[in-house]
Amino acid sequence: MKNLFYLCVCSMLSLFSCQPKESAPEDRSIGFATAEPTDKWHLGTEAAIQVVKDLDAVWSKKDFDGMRVFFSDTASFYFPNGTVVKSPEEFIAILKKSNEEVEDSWTFDYAFSVDLNPTLGGEHVQAGFTNTSVKAGVTTKRNLHESYYIINGKIVWWNQYAMDLKE
Repeated sequence: MKNLFYLCVCSMLSLFSCQPKESAPEDRSIGFATAEPTDKWHLGTEAAIQVVKDLDAVWSKKDFDGMRVFFSDTASFYFPNGTVVKSPEEFIAILKKSNEEVEDSWTFDYAFSVDLNPTLGGEHVQAGFTNTSVKAGVTTKRNLHESYYIINGKIVWWNQYAMDLKE
């Protein structure tokens, strides 16, 4: 009986020792960056992308006052022409004035989010748009690329880059 017990224990130990070990989670870092404390980008989240999608829905309705909730109080905005604005109020004022002079429409073509350090919070959302503007009867088509830095669901800074498209 004692031998049968030892045989069972040894069999169980060998069975459990042959089980595959759980592997470490896959490293999802990509690319490179020259930033501290890491030098790689990581995949971001859908939550940060949703902030940009929700902003676009309000912006496309020209609900400029409704846009305020998406920005931190100290947000900065960088336009393709070099203009830098240091508050949501200034940014919205520029959009309102532009809306009086230019008829704008666009398609939202893509968005993705990356993060330099997922343990610190904050994500970089990259978004692309195809824009058609009409000012004083002249139509301009361009590709827009916007970069958003989002922390806790608020846009901290926004950069826009533009490239005119030739017919």
